[in-house]
Amino acid sequence: MRKLLVLLVAGGSLWLVPGAFAAGWCGSGETSTDVPDIVTGPQIHAVVAVPADGADTFATDSGRIADDVAAMSSWWTGQDPTRVPRFDLATFPGGTCLDISLLRLPEPAAAFLDPNPEVDAQALFTDIGVVLGTSSRRSSYKKYLVYYDGPALPADPSGEICGAGGGDFSTGPGFADVMVNDCAGVPIDTVATHELLHALGAVPPGDTNPLLCPGDPGHPCDSRTDILYPYSSAQPLSSLVLDYNHDDYYAHPGTWPDIQDSAWLTHLDVPPFPLTVTFSGAGTVSSDLPGVDCTAACTTQWQQGTAVSLSATATAGSRFIRWSGACTGSVDCQLTLSQPQSLTAVFGPLRIQVRLTTKGKGRVACSPACSKSFPAGDPLHLRAVAAKGWRFTGWGGGACKGKRLTCSPTTDFAVSVRATFRRR
Repeated sequence: MRKLLVLLVAGGSLWLVPGAFAAGWCGSGETSTDVPDIVTGPQIHAVVAVPADGADTFATDSGRIADDVAAMSSWWTGQDPTRVPRFDLATFPGGTCLDISLLRLPEPAAAFLDPNPEVDAQALFTDIGVVLGTSSRRSSYKKYLVYYDGPALPADPSGEICGAGGGDFSTGPGFADVMVNDCAGVPIDTVATHELLHALGAVPPGDTNPLLCPGDPGHPCDSRTDILYPYSSAQPLSSLVLDYNHDDYYAHPGTWPDIQDSAWLTHLDVPPFPLTVTFSGAGTVSSDLPGVDCTAACTTQWQQGTAVSLSATATAGSRFIRWSGACTGSVDCQLTLSQPQSLTAVFGPLRIQVRLTTKGKGRVACSPACSKSFPAGDPLHLRAVAAKGWRFTGWGGGACKGKRLTCSPTTDFAVSVRATFRRR
């Protein structure tokens, strides 16, 4: 029996880690949060979702998702050897594999059992979107592959709804929801791949192909072998193609967005570039894109051409002073990875010691008034004042040099100054 795959439109990192998509899931335990990212760039996070009153099916569903992602990745590179979806990974005692979260929805199963299955699917889609769409400060760089393990939706005369997906081409979040207990006989990896393409923005607005489905611009109808064809028999994923004739959403010649250019796909035809961050002092360096959250020297791998912004946060009792290397200054570091890059984040104390000494007769006047503890980074102006019958001959001690009477040393770190005076 044919089933309906419905689109409900809502509009180093590790670089190809060996074994990341091996059979089964190598993780251990379960968590309701997206653990810190070890993959760089926009990525797809896997989720097991259950209703508020549902059983915890994480142990079973995590293995199913891992196997389906492995099948999807293999199929994708078979269709396009230069690309593969970039999935969120985590490191476990058993190895590195998918980062999978358990999401217990705020609604009970009954909330998703409307007599109209499309209404029911839309309610589930919305509920998942509300919960996940605000769950991460980096949600604009995330797409979510969600396996909902709850009671099957009510059947309707035209078939069953197997999944729902939607998202924007250029930004996240996006959602690919798979109802694992619906559409008996339809391979789940086929459903997941179909919905993930919708989450990535397919079919993009602007497609002028007249063979899009009548009244349904989100699906092409030029071939039943297209993974985005809306009606699917129980065909295995291996028998389907990624954009039949390449005229709608993938590797097409048109001017509308092309999923082959999606920021959520890793380019396999070019090597990554390293980004190395080192530290002077204590603090954290993080990136706007997932991938950098370092408190000690770290090197991550980035897709060539990626634009990334780095921010530095000092630990309690210290302050961020400046960047050196690939970036300078004290504002956020903006980099484009067009070559290997390295930089250092320099941190220092909140207050510094100021040590003033003299040789001969005279003094050093401070503005503002000096004390043994001075606010780091504040302006400090020093003036050599000779005693009667003496003259100032120069500065020594490191922070000030030369023979000018005034000096304004930097105050990022301790200041030590000596003023020398001689008899006239």
